[in-house]
Amino acid sequence: MKKVGIVINQKKQGAVELAAKIRAWLGKRDLAVVDSMAQPVEQFVEDADFLISLGGDGTILSIVGHLRNRSVPVLGVNLGSLGFLTEVKQSEVFEELTAYFQQPTIEDRLMLSCAAWSKTRQTERRFLALNDIVISREGLARILRLDVFVSGEKLTSFRGDGVIIATPTGSTAYSLSANGAVVHPKLDVIVITPICPHALSLRSIVIGADEKINVQVRTDDPAEKALLTADGQEKIEIDDSYTVEVGRSNTPFKLIKSTKRSYLETLRENFKLPDSEK
Repeated sequence: MKKVGIVINQKKQGAVELAAKIRAWLGKRDLAVVDSMAQPVEQFVEDADFLISLGGDGTILSIVGHLRNRSVPVLGVNLGSLGFLTEVKQSEVFEELTAYFQQPTIEDRLMLSCAAWSKTRQTERRFLALNDIVISREGLARILRLDVFVSGEKLTSFRGDGVIIATPTGSTAYSLSANGAVVHPKLDVIVITPICPHALSLRSIVIGADEKINVQVRTDDPAEKALLTADGQEKIEIDDSYTVEVGRSNTPFKLIKSTKRSYLETLRENFKLPDSEK
């Protein structure tokens, strides 16, 4: 018997009611079902055959940190406006589930592995990200000085509000708002985007996904901290004793694709791109 896990964002209107309907639908097909209202997500992702996320893109991102040891296909159902990860609308759920059981269409998305190592504390924190790893100034901290290396070679040193290291999936998130390029999710690349750099010539750069990126933070005051965040979910304060390394994760994120729309269609809908000439 296959096991299905349902991750429910209870803040979304209709999420609990839809979860009950999905449980009944799956139960009639002899599938074991567990949801996040009855059991913590970190428990059932270990042996679930696939996951259903009810909410928005943020609900999917909340799952990522629990997928360190295995890849589990995830179907994202959007209960608000259409998202880049949650391509399936509420009215399409059962049609998409039927299609998945008949002939699943799963797309592997690049994820980032991040290690933050402190020389003085002799401690290391590890993170996993589907969208991005962000290093930014915290609170009222002054401007940051950042040294960025790619596979051991210095790329740049600059002053600014921080840096975003994004996957193609995350290129339409924070990186985009910082003037980064939109990158198709099938491309095997990583995007490095500075946040409000003082050097006007410094732009977002796209590198190969097998490169290793190292970032060293330098502050003007030892008491000042920077903030490292993974997908906006997990965070840690860092200072200039830390070295941050980011690279491709060995574990891809398995996104169950909508049969109704392609990535470019989702892009057009979210960005309100014209699809006909007037």
